[in-house]
Parts: sequence; structure tokens; C-alpha cells
Amino acid sequence: MLALAWLVLLHLWAAFAVHVLPLARPSPWGEAATPYFARYDSGWYFSIARDGYGPPPPPGTESAHAFFPLYPMLARCLHLLTGLDPLWALTAVSWITFVFALPLFGEECRARLGPERARGPLPFLLLYPVAFFFAAAYTESLFFLLLLLAFRLIRTERPLAAILVGLLLGLTRAPAAAVGPALALAYVLRPDARKRLPMAAALTVAPLAGVLAYVLGIGWWKGEPGLFFRAMGAWAHRSTSPVGGAASFLREQVALFSGGTVFRHPGALAPLAHFTLFAVLAVVQMRRRRYSDAAWTAGVLGLAFLTGTTNGVPRYTATIFPGHILLFELLEHRPILRTAALALSTALLLLRAALFVNWHFVS
Repeated sequence: MLALAWLVLLHLWAAFAVHVLPLARPSPWGEAATPYFARYDSGWYFSIARDGYGPPPPPGTESAHAFFPLYPMLARCLHLLTGLDPLWALTAVSWITFVFALPLFGEECRARLGPERARGPLPFLLLYPVAFFFAAAYTESLFFLLLLLAFRLIRTERPLAAILVGLLLGLTRAPAAAVGPALALAYVLRPDARKRLPMAAALTVAPLAGVLAYVLGIGWWKGEPGLFFRAMGAWAHRSTSPVGGAASFLREQVALFSGGTVFRHPGALAPLAHFTLFAVLAVVQMRRRRYSDAAWTAGVLGLAFLTGTTNGVPRYTATIFPGHILLFELLEHRPILRTAALALSTALLLLRAALFVNWHFVS
């Protein structure tokens, strides 16, 4: 019920933002009615859900081949089975998976904090500045559900099932590769660690195997082995070279301040702010010997560093649920600071959701 209530309230705010607030920009998709939170990359998922993956594009052209298949193909199945418009099918997949994910998040909180404190982290998740992506035609809700399921399977000693879910994570989006070490550490850091090493190794590589299955498979299927990398390279803010990506990442941060961008467009600071927040949380996780959480957090931030940009970091960090739990723990006994933090987060959520539904880019 909480998930449904949150979705309803968020969409009421979106309707107000679209029809009342002076933020509207023309839709690049014309006048057709679309879900409020179907914007930007939703268009690429739409094309896959409607038509599948087409032939390789001309050189230098962006294409759907850079987008992983599990989410849009689930929507495609729903579209073909029901006749539902592909954008609405994508949105339905997000809503359904979020409704199933939120109770699993509550279970994770109970396992970590006990039943008395289990509700504490919920506001930190639901009021996160980009939490609206859980309602959007994006991969966030599906990815979140699979993450929670994988860690639940580890906790309940079902590593083979967790390996399968890890493969599905890898078919959802590339940052899943950072989850493998976290799954392995969550499984292996037990008294009988030596006996667990073979299964831990499989858990480490399972999400990466899913990623590679698509990255290599789409090229093999379409007759161009490097198709995925060429499609990724067509995006201006992406690098497929780790060395070049690191240099690009550093240049991006220098330009943010030296060019005066942050003063003209303060919102441009948001991705770096999210990156910095979770970098601090990773240090705290290490100090508290939460090695699995720290490995996951550091892995996601490391991938952003190596691919050359902080764009996408806010919504990628939204699914790192140990971070939301840790934020609650850090502020649990600081009521004034906790209230201020949640008030700021709520204001940012409302602002960024309003901008997003009015076709202002939010990463």
C-alpha cells in the first residue's frame, strides 16, 4: 500500500508540475499523450519494446543497441500480450516491480536494524532527490527489485538462485558488474569462508557474465562484434577506454567550476554531489566493516569514473539501498539534522521531478 500511495502522490505532483508550473518545454515526441515520467531514454526503451533491436546504425549515430534488453523486452512481452502501448507497458513494468521491491526493502531493513527500527530508512529511500525514477519508464525499479532479491537469496543461503538473479541484473544494465563482488563478500564472510569460495567466485562473475552476454551477444546477433561499443561511443559523454574515461571524468569536474557552469546552472552540481555523498558513505561502510556494502558503493562510483562522467550517478546511487539505510543510521539520533536533511531531499525531489516531467534533463 505504501508503494501505491507513493506512486499516486508522485503522479499528482507531476500533473501539477506539467499543467500549472511555468516550466513546460515542447515535447520532442509531439503532442501524443505519454506517461508523465516517460522522458529521454524512455524513447530508446520504447523503440525496443515496440520493434526489438534493429540493424546496426551508421557510424557515429546513437542507437538502441546501447540499452540492455531485460527491461524493454519484459515491456515488449506485455505490449504483445495485451496490446498496451509500449510506453505504458514500460511504465507498468516499473510500477509493478517497484510495488514488489518496496516490501523487500522493508525486509532488508528488518534484517539489518531489527523490527523496531525497520521503518526508519524508508523516508531516505522514497524522498531521495531522484527517487521519481522508480516511477519512470527507466530500469531503476526492475534493477532495484533484482538487487533486493539477490541479497535476500544470499541471506537465506540460496546462492545458486542468487547467481541466476545476478545474471538477470547484468542483462538489465551495465553497472550491475559492480554488484558481483558485493554479492560474493555478503556470501563468503561467514565462519566457514573457505568452503564458500567456489560459490563466491561464481557470484562475483555472475552479473558481469550477464553484462558480457548482451555486450558480445548483440554484436554476434547483428553481425558486428563491436556494435555495443560503437553504439556507446556515439554518446558524447561516454568513453569506452578506462584511461580515457578517467581523464574525461577529471576534465568534466574541472570544467564544472573553471567555466562558471556551476554558477549559471547550479543543478549541474547534482551528479558530483551524489558522487561525493556516496564516496563518503563508502568510507563509513569500510570503517564499520561492512565490506560488501563498501565494495558495491565503490564499484558503482568506480564505473562512473572509468566511463568518464558523473551523469547517471544520481539514479545509479538511488538503488544502492545500503546507502539509504546507513544515512538513516547516521542521522537516527540527530533529529534536527535528520529533519533538515529530509526536508532538503524532499524539496530537491519535487524540484527535479517537476523539471523532468517538463522535459528538462535530470540524470
